[in-house]
Amino acid sequence: MLMGFQRTLAALLLGLPLASASAVVAEDAPLAPEVQRRVAVVVLARRIRGYAAMAKASSDCLVEKGRLQRSQADQALANTLEELGISRGVLVNPLVVAVSPRLQRLLDDSCALGPGQEAEALQLAENEL
Repeated sequence: MLMGFQRTLAALLLGLPLASASAVVAEDAPLAPEVQRRVAVVVLARRIRGYAAMAKASSDCLVEKGRLQRSQADQALANTLEELGISRGVLVNPLVVAVSPRLQRLLDDSCALGPGQEAEALQLAENEL
């Protein structure tokens, strides 16, 4: 179950589309390095929020199903984020708080995304985060 959860989170984190420089400016006009850095920061922040929202959704699901106690789930979630260098403060980000329950509704009885829900979860993360 844990490996499936990690694969789902990785897919969510890595599956969000990158902002394309050509979508922002004409193809023949290169972006300034500071603009490229800013775009990279925005994309990274979106992916971090997506990862946190999905991790929280799965954690909350496991608590609701009675597989984990709330204190265990909260500690495991905080540890997982911190191991990746992500502050647990991201869990109180308003976007993460709003999207996490919506992602949780996509989870099956094992608290994982089925093949049909992965695309929907990625689209939700892309549109809302």
